[in-house]
Amino acid sequence: MAEDTSASTEADLKGEFDDLTRKLKSYVIDDMPKVVRWRAEARVAFGFKSGSGQWSDEDKKVLREKKRPEMTFNRTAPLVNAVVGSEINNRREVQYIPREQGDAIADEMLTAAGEWFRDQSSAEDEESDAFEDTVTTGMGWTDTRLDFECEADGAPVVERMDNLKMGWDCNATKPNLKDAQRLWYVCEKPYGEVQDMFPDVPKEMLNASWAKTLMEDPAKPHDQDRADLYEGDQQEFVGDWRRKLCTLVEIRWLERQPYYRGPSLDANGVPTAEPREYTEKQIKLVRKQYPEFPAVRQYKKVVKRAFIGKQVLAEPDQPLVPDGRFGWECITGYYDKIEEQFYGIVRAVIDPQRWSNKFFSQVMYLLNSQSKGGLLAEKGAFEDPRQAEESWAKSDAITYLANGALAGQNPRVKEKPTAQFPTGFFALFNEAKESISQVTGLSPEFLGTREVDQAGVLEYQRKQSSLNLLASLFNSLRRYRKRQGKTMLYLIQNYLSDGRLIRIVGDGKAQYVPLVKRANAEYDIIVDDAPTSPNEKERTWGVLLQLMPFVKQFMTPETTLEVLEYSPLPASLVQKWKEKAEQAAEAAKANPPPPTPEEIRAQTVQAKGQLDIASKQMDMQADQQSAQMDAAGKMLDLFVKGKEAEIDLALGTQKAMNDAGRLAVQERQNEIRAQNANSRRGSSAD
Repeated sequence: MAEDTSASTEADLKGEFDDLTRKLKSYVIDDMPKVVRWRAEARVAFGFKSGSGQWSDEDKKVLREKKRPEMTFNRTAPLVNAVVGSEINNRREVQYIPREQGDAIADEMLTAAGEWFRDQSSAEDEESDAFEDTVTTGMGWTDTRLDFECEADGAPVVERMDNLKMGWDCNATKPNLKDAQRLWYVCEKPYGEVQDMFPDVPKEMLNASWAKTLMEDPAKPHDQDRADLYEGDQQEFVGDWRRKLCTLVEIRWLERQPYYRGPSLDANGVPTAEPREYTEKQIKLVRKQYPEFPAVRQYKKVVKRAFIGKQVLAEPDQPLVPDGRFGWECITGYYDKIEEQFYGIVRAVIDPQRWSNKFFSQVMYLLNSQSKGGLLAEKGAFEDPRQAEESWAKSDAITYLANGALAGQNPRVKEKPTAQFPTGFFALFNEAKESISQVTGLSPEFLGTREVDQAGVLEYQRKQSSLNLLASLFNSLRRYRKRQGKTMLYLIQNYLSDGRLIRIVGDGKAQYVPLVKRANAEYDIIVDDAPTSPNEKERTWGVLLQLMPFVKQFMTPETTLEVLEYSPLPASLVQKWKEKAEQAAEAAKANPPPPTPEEIRAQTVQAKGQLDIASKQMDMQADQQSAQMDAAGKMLDLFVKGKEAEIDLALGTQKAMNDAGRLAVQERQNEIRAQNANSRRGSSAD
């Protein structure tokens, strides 16, 4: 009866997710050939970086048959370590700037929350490990999520993922797989752990043996009808089967999801000017009340997640990631357009490293096999040949010749001629060593192995030239931090902004404040140099030392403490100095010390000088006011005199006019009199 129940459950599970299983398996089957080729090359790169895989199995077999040494001088690891060390010494920080009108100033609260998120999850260490994978193999991965098993409210997690277990969209070619439509991860876990994850699924359905077979040989057929051919028997369930390993595939893919965008509704159900998103079910309910409700149908990309064993094991869900983000972020290296694969700097080092190892092995073989101070001797040349062998040359053998072979020699002993190395051997040997730096472009100055006396400026320029060759790798890391910062911002705003206390450091103090989400706030993500990174501190400190002679007159105790933040001194020492300075300032405010006699005399002299200056200023003001009054009086006199002159002129003009009028009247009267007289004379004559 139990077997029938198990069989029916398996059949129901298979029928329920049959179409989805075929679709998701087809994704993995399409991607697997490219992933397997990349993994083969990545394993070789990891072997060269560690030094354990620099000799192939065929070369080792040949050397052992010829009894030749397997010399391995690992020159690859210092190159990788130097690049990774540059990343560690040049940390970056992510700032969140609110997209609002006004000054573009970073949100101190949210930026501090991001630093808290990274500090809680040791993100810097995990990202450095992922970047090391990128430098070595061309791809490094991290997972950004919240862990609700460790903490009920969600614990921040940024974790480096094994790049040899990751799979990606075979059609993705952009840096950091920005255009990938799916990502997947194949891992092996104990059966008991997997069944705890899916308690309602029969154990026969848990193992994704088809994926393991694909990894071993992606050319084999893997359609659903023939999948059972690779399931094997049930021997894995014999004994303590819960401890045996079960292959599990986790896949995340993008789907286009429809939604509607229209005006929001207020408390009374009236549309407002504020837009919002509606699902199809919501828009149907709204349009029952408002048949003409304006809403536009749009699409957005959402991430779905499913776990696959023999079939899809549960209903797909959505991980806690923003739209269009997988939560898994990839840091990519250089891109080979022919092979359509990403690779790291180790690929260029493989052939020179092998060449160098073979030359070292050849040198050791020649030194061990060629004659070095041996003897040619007849058997009768020594009384005790055994004693001669032991005392003459400890590690070299004596070659015995037939009697008479050394005729004419007295004694009958002759040194063996020393063999010479082939012409040009050491030139090729040195070329093999130097070619490793030449193919990568990383100078000895960058590695710190240059043992010559040269100017510091020249050495710095050569280091910078090496960093220029690595710019694309660091650019991918910068792009990763922007994408990962988007996921981290989403988790902080939607799941961590619940009032929990976070630590904010600033102005020499650290304080805990509640993390609260800002409503309807959008942010730009800026990746900038972290001012506390070692290299950035050294550069800043060097510039400050050059500016110190010009700005020392403006330095105060407060600004000096701020400058110490950018010094290469240990942070603990700087913090202690700040605490001492703050304690001294607070003590001085609470209990100011009495002034010393020198200070009293200085204050008296200063007060007297201020009084003298005030008195002089008052005298100058009085003199200035007196001069102003004199000038005003003179101007008044001039004004009065000018008015008097105007009056005199007017009076004189009026008098002249009056005199002229009287003369005219008198002349007219005289004319009239003359006319009258003439008239009378005429009358008399008549």
